Order: sequence, then C-alpha cells, then structure tokens
Amino acid sequence: MSKETNSTVKKNPYTIWFVVFAFVAPAVLAYFMYFFGNVGSFSNHGEILNPVVDISTLKLKDDKNALIPEDKLRYKWRMISFVGATCDDACNKRLHDVRQIHKSLAKDQHRVIRMIVHLEPATDELNNLISKEYPNALNVFGNEKTVSSALGDNATIQNNETYIMDPIGNVMMRFSQDQPNRLFLKDLRKLLKVSQIG
Repeated sequence: MSKETNSTVKKNPYTIWFVVFAFVAPAVLAYFMYFFGNVGSFSNHGEILNPVVDISTLKLKDDKNALIPEDKLRYKWRMISFVGATCDDACNKRLHDVRQIHKSLAKDQHRVIRMIVHLEPATDELNNLISKEYPNALNVFGNEKTVSSALGDNATIQNNETYIMDPIGNVMMRFSQDQPNRLFLKDLRKLLKVSQIG
C-alpha cells in the first residue's frame, strides 16, 4: 500500500508539466508556424519584413521624453502609424483607414492597439485632430533618423505606411498607403487567427 502511494506521488510532477504544456504548446506552435513556416503562402498583400525588427530598436519615448520600457510595448498586437509635425489629407485618410480597419476586427479589437508615433513636435492643429478623431490611439514619440535606421534603408515612414507588430515585439509587416483596406484587413485577420497570443 505504501509503495503504491509513493509511486503515485512520484508521478504527480509529470501531470503538472503536462497541464502546463497543454496551455503553452498552442501559442508556441502558432508562433513557429508563422515565422518559420511558408510565409509566402500566408499572404500576398502586406510586405513581410525580413528580418523582422525588434520594437526596442525604435527607441520610442513617452510624453515626458522617457524611454518606454520594453514590457510596455510587447503585450498586444499593434498597428503603427508615423506622423510628422502636421497631417495632410493623405495622412488623415490613412489614420482614418487604420481606425476603420481596427473597428472591423469586431471581437478581436481588444487584441490590437493603434499606435501613433510622432517623429516631430506636433502642431496644435494635429494635436486637435488626434484628440478629436483618434482619442483611443496610443501616442508615443520617436526620432525619425533612429526609427528609419531601425526599419531599414527602404523605410518611408513619412509616406503614411502602416506597420504591424506582434505581441512579442517584432515589427514584421508593412502596408503602403495605397494598400486596399480590405486586403489590409484580410492579412490582419489571418495573423490573429494563426497566432492566439496577444
């Protein structure tokens, strides 16, 4: 009887590890399927960044000019837009499109944060526009040269591009301002479906 009890106690740690594995494995598998699988078959719309860019290399700051800790940037998917001191009609249209795409995610909206990166001090007109039209977007601040360098020589962040970052902190996809909203949304939905993290 005592031998049987001892045997049962010895097996308990394996049971705990099995439960942990059952919860963690799907997220890990989704990540590896996306980043190491056949990415070409995943999407033909947004541009996959190769290599992906770690969000920490953008050196983003808060409104007090303090570097934002990495753990504050990594827990959700993000749609990243860049603005200068002003925002013309094309810029405003892109911010509006990103907002509409976010709304179209319906039940998955909570998994994605809209983030506006200010590359220059904003004019009062831009601040008023963002406050009125995009109050739920997260506003952060960056240096244009640093951000462009981190994203690579082909980055055109003043041309209303939108970047996608995964919850692990990888900036991994780029959409031009001419990208049709329906294709942008299609890619984003696929990303959220493939990976249940975030």
